[in-house]
Amino acid sequence: MQESKREFIKKVGFLGATGMFAGLSSVSGQQIYAGAENSSVFNVKDFGAKGDGMASDSAAIQSALNAAREVQGAAYFPSGNYRCHDLKVHPHTMVLAEPKWAYGPDAGAVLTIDSDNASCVLDITDGIGIHIRGISLRGNPDASKIQHGIFQNNVEWVNSIPVIDEVSVQGFSGNGVYFFRGKIMIIRRSIFKDNKGHGVSIHDGGDGFVMDNQFSGNGKCGFNTEESGASIAFTANRLDRNGEYGLYLSGGANWHMTNIGMSGWNVTGCSFDANGGAAIYGNRLLFCAFTGNVFNRNGRNPSGLAEGTAESCHMLFQNCKGLTITGNTGWADRDEDGSGALTPNYAFRFSNNACSVIAANAFSEGYVTDMYVNKGSVFPSDFQFVNNIGSQRL
Repeated sequence: MQESKREFIKKVGFLGATGMFAGLSSVSGQQIYAGAENSSVFNVKDFGAKGDGMASDSAAIQSALNAAREVQGAAYFPSGNYRCHDLKVHPHTMVLAEPKWAYGPDAGAVLTIDSDNASCVLDITDGIGIHIRGISLRGNPDASKIQHGIFQNNVEWVNSIPVIDEVSVQGFSGNGVYFFRGKIMIIRRSIFKDNKGHGVSIHDGGDGFVMDNQFSGNGKCGFNTEESGASIAFTANRLDRNGEYGLYLSGGANWHMTNIGMSGWNVTGCSFDANGGAAIYGNRLLFCAFTGNVFNRNGRNPSGLAEGTAESCHMLFQNCKGLTITGNTGWADRDEDGSGALTPNYAFRFSNNACSVIAANAFSEGYVTDMYVNKGSVFPSDFQFVNNIGSQRL
């Protein structure tokens, strides 16, 4: 059955891609209008995928992905539950579905991992120019092997982590998304929830934009970055109820060198609620800004973390320089039903920082013990803590 170009674009939503679909023929390979020679959008069901939640669809889906590779096109998933694993996504292609997922029951196109021996659902290793949109990925949290939703395992640096847009990644035994040696990312309008590892983890990578996402209930951190990473705008995200830190940023060992470590982060307008450790953990950061964020009852269970229970806090910074932390607010609280301890004990925990300014933050009833704890004897002259106000929550 043919459908018009207008009808197809209406279904998949606005992609900002009038040119991308120019010359588009139907997803079954038939021409839609004169001048269209080849389809660039391949319906996985035309390659034999069932999407019935029972059949193994890996081979059929891979055939569609391979076809998309030949024309730098897209593999399109109608609504359904596709059981699959280790799907190789090729450079300059798109994994496409109509985003219908919600916080509750699954809807739309769902890709469910179906092998305990698999590494992931979508393998984007060495992928450049990949776009992933509208898909829900579901894992097995009890799998014996560490498995990720989206996995990039590069041997060498790749200068393009994919665009991830309006996806839902949930329930994996590893990370929802794991990038190794890649940078220049865009992650937006997505949810990473209830994964046993991190919601999103970046190892030895960075650069880009992370905006309007939710990182919720992950066993480790909501968003995790290690070794190196730079120049990321982290904007208007919500990070709540993660088992360890909300946002974990830890640079390399030679943090005093301007070209090593974590640098250039701009964390703005985010909401952090009820994370197990500090909402933000910054270690060996350089030249980063944290502005206009809201914090509530973080430090719920930090007993095995760097700060420990006695020094639970909203924000923890150590071995950093060139920070500005301004215009943030937050409060201490219990669980929604009034149970549990009031947390955290401190708004800030500092250790061995330099050339930084913490100013104009307001934490009314924002902590149980005190505004900050400084693990050094006194603040050095080039580390300024000025014009901050707050009060205890008793």
